[in-house]
Amino acid sequence: MTSTPFPQGRTRAPGLMLLLLQVVAVLGLGLAAGYFHHRVDLLLEPVTAACGGPDPAARLRMAEVLMARAGALDDWQPLRWLPVAGMVLALLGAMAICVHWWHRVRRPLRTTALGLMALHASAMALAAWTLHLYEDAWNSVVRLSPTACLVDLTQQGRMPLEQAQEVVFHIFTRAHAPLQRNPDDLALVLVALLTAAMVGGVALWRAAAAEEGR
Repeated sequence: MTSTPFPQGRTRAPGLMLLLLQVVAVLGLGLAAGYFHHRVDLLLEPVTAACGGPDPAARLRMAEVLMARAGALDDWQPLRWLPVAGMVLALLGAMAICVHWWHRVRRPLRTTALGLMALHASAMALAAWTLHLYEDAWNSVVRLSPTACLVDLTQQGRMPLEQAQEVVFHIFTRAHAPLQRNPDDLALVLVALLTAAMVGGVALWRAAAAEEGR
């Protein structure tokens, strides 16, 4: 009989469900990251390269525009709970399936099921921290972007906003902390963790199916 990557039998339903939930978790993470970057793009959309130029009044108007846009984008805040809820429910469901398999399989595979459960729990903890960092990064961008426009860092006032923000971040944090990059780095780690969970889930699924066929 030809071996297939997705075994049949009584293990088919929980196996497919676990894989589907893991995919939903990855998609939820992608939505959360995309939502953050989309909000940042919308916030900084009206900013020119000179952030208002050398005229202090123009820079003040630009800062006011940024604050107004930040206030308008706050109305979108409830939308951020959609990917959060999707990720949490998907990972909880994946852990429930691991518990189901832990009760059904024999002792050698119970350790694998327990390890897979711990992997999903770690993914949930990392997801919570990543989403927290995304929200913290958003609040920092909202707070510091108008400041970057108001501070005249050059005599000509032609410093690009990105460079001005970097200097302002250094002033406020005493370190060149790339606020927007840190959660993205953690998100990549989380994707790798979820990918490992997918591989482990398929391996456990196949092992459980083989055990069932004996």
